[in-house]
Amino acid sequence: MERQKEEPALPELSAQTVAMMTAEHSSLQAGRFMTVSEASGRSTLFIGTVSGALIAIAFTGQASQMGPAFFMFSLVLFPAPVLMGRFTFERVLQAGIEALIYARGIHPRPHLYRLHAPQMQPYFILSAHDAGGHPSLNVGIHPSWWQIFLTTAGMIAFITSMLVGVCVGLLLALFTVPLLVCMGAGIVLFLVSLGILQHYQWGQWQRLEQNLTVLFPSKLL
Repeated sequence: MERQKEEPALPELSAQTVAMMTAEHSSLQAGRFMTVSEASGRSTLFIGTVSGALIAIAFTGQASQMGPAFFMFSLVLFPAPVLMGRFTFERVLQAGIEALIYARGIHPRPHLYRLHAPQMQPYFILSAHDAGGHPSLNVGIHPSWWQIFLTTAGMIAFITSMLVGVCVGLLLALFTVPLLVCMGAGIVLFLVSLGILQHYQWGQWQRLEQNLTVLFPSKLL
């Protein structure tokens, strides 16, 4: 009698291979944790600086009764948090990109686990493939242009743009420009600054998406 053909079994993973995979997984997790921690720390430092600057400006306004000294002090102080916000925006955006790359490095592990231990399938909640090239789909997030406002970089961009608008409004007010004109100019500069920063952020995310390799596309599974 002829023996029935059996499906070729996958080669067993050696202890050395498992150790290397585990070490790399731990390194990627640690790298991702460091980027998240840095983004959180930089954002906290920036917001603390802005809060301190606003408190100092409020005390100056009370002491000078909103006179010329108040406007001069504000215009000298405001550029510092604006520049700090721009630098913070750039770095937290880089940290977010790094965190996503680390996450993509971690993602192939469940695919390997399913191949060598298919009986564990019911215990995995994440997809074994790259979800059409969008890792965020694995956790129920559908990427769109609105997503850039929900990132840490988006928050920093909003606060920084607000500071730009206020700084322009104070500068015009120093030259006794009507209040409505000052407010209008401040709002316009706020929107322009926010649009520029968010457009830059969207471009960076789009470039990353184009450069990332889809390892296990769903159409191949």
